[in-house]
Amino acid sequence: MQKLLAASAVAALALLGAAAPAHAAQPEAAAQNSTAYWEALGYGECIKQEWPDGAQIVALPGLDWTMQATLLVMKAGSGPSSLDIVHYPYDDGYYYSHSTGKDISFSIYCVAPRSS
Repeated sequence: MQKLLAASAVAALALLGAAAPAHAAQPEAAAQNSTAYWEALGYGECIKQEWPDGAQIVALPGLDWTMQATLLVMKAGSGPSSLDIVHYPYDDGYYYSHSTGKDISFSIYCVAPRSS
């Protein structure tokens, strides 16, 4: 009887596992360090800027009125909190720092035509 109950439990768990939705794997952190990754997600044309040691702030350049910044990614340190992502950041004179307070090693910003 115990073998029958154990077999039933295993079969039930197998069915539940088959019915559970598959979760997409998280993208590799290295892929998020490239402009191609963000461009493929539809953020427009992306530019990567490497910063010297000690960089604490990032400012986006002023853009032509027909363009808008769609994304700013700042990399500082390593691990799960190393990327700060700002959607639709302000450009031209607005400064950003990383939430951890660590030095920013690089930033990626993306621009696209301004929607009307």
